[in-house]
Amino acid sequence: MSTTVPKKITLRTADNHEFEVDEAVAMELGTVKTFFDENPDATDEPIPLPNVSSKCLSTIIEYCKFHLSLRARGNDSSSAEEEGKVYDEELIKTHDNESLVELILAVNYLNIKDMLDTLNQGVADRIKNKSVEYVRRFFGIENDYTPEEEAEIRAQYEWAFEGVDPDDD
Repeated sequence: MSTTVPKKITLRTADNHEFEVDEAVAMELGTVKTFFDENPDATDEPIPLPNVSSKCLSTIIEYCKFHLSLRARGNDSSSAEEEGKVYDEELIKTHDNESLVELILAVNYLNIKDMLDTLNQGVADRIKNKSVEYVRRFFGIENDYTPEEEAEIRAQYEWAFEGVDPDDD
């Protein structure tokens, strides 16, 4: 009985690290899949990922491997579904705000819908019911309102600022 060795694909990050992954994992990355769909004669050269750091790609590869293994077990398995939820929750917990945003940008570039949905929900949960100042810091947004303009907006939409949780950063 012979076993076939999965085809390997090399991915090169923005910081010039190379990752050799099984084709099945690489095809989870929508951007890479599209590249191969459009270039069926592509060589074995590394695929450049100019908008992805090695730190992010490492996390993304682990995510894809884990979720591929869950799908291989079957989506009907309630234990697999629960394992997936626990894994996703831990993924969110182990990243600070800055690295979570960086990961979202990389995942968006790579077009990995399920992972993007998971990360976006994690961000939504973190900024839910937080102050405007907290959200600005979270995303690195500069306040471009004058104090007078901001006071006017706060007065006009006072209801939107009621019951905001204290900032926890």
